[in-house]
Amino acid sequence: MLAVHNSFHTFLGYLKKLSVKIKRVFVDPFVRSQNPPWYDARGVFVGLFIGAGVPLGAQTICMGLLRLILPFNLLVAFAFTWVNNPVSVGPMYYGFYLIGSLLLNRPPVRDFHEFYLLISPILDAKHLGDASAQFLALGGDILLRWTVGSFVVAIPLGFAGYFLCLKIQTSRAVKKSSHALSSDAARSQTIEDK
Repeated sequence: MLAVHNSFHTFLGYLKKLSVKIKRVFVDPFVRSQNPPWYDARGVFVGLFIGAGVPLGAQTICMGLLRLILPFNLLVAFAFTWVNNPVSVGPMYYGFYLIGSLLLNRPPVRDFHEFYLLISPILDAKHLGDASAQFLALGGDILLRWTVGSFVVAIPLGFAGYFLCLKIQTSRAVKKSSHALSSDAARSQTIEDK
């Protein structure tokens, strides 16, 4: 009974640390942002799109190249690329493969275990070059299915994140502006009363 109790407290401690990390990585950049709402929303779009549509290892490079031509909140984008991480990559990539197979009207030829064994070298790669080579070694058919599936998910996910963030950040900006105006009016009234 004591072991179960200790395991439960360990699990609760883990959840607390995870919630603190999620707040620090995802919430705080928004709350502290002094950028226009579209700038942060564009960062969410880029982060979600690249996180879902670009293989691990190439995401940071793609984000950096995209940043050269398009202004967006890089910190927010980087945080949202973590929609795809070493824990979620197996199920996500297999889901993209299945979606791509369905859309291309081709029956899936790999089950999850086989697919995971195929992508394991990508996850174990130490360098971008190794990861890219392993990804390309999956073969044209699997890559085509994965690419179709990932883009079908990445595009709507990016747009949903964009519009949700734009709404939240616009609302925050309006409240902040209203608060600033009411504070200024209160200070003006105080000065006039003196």
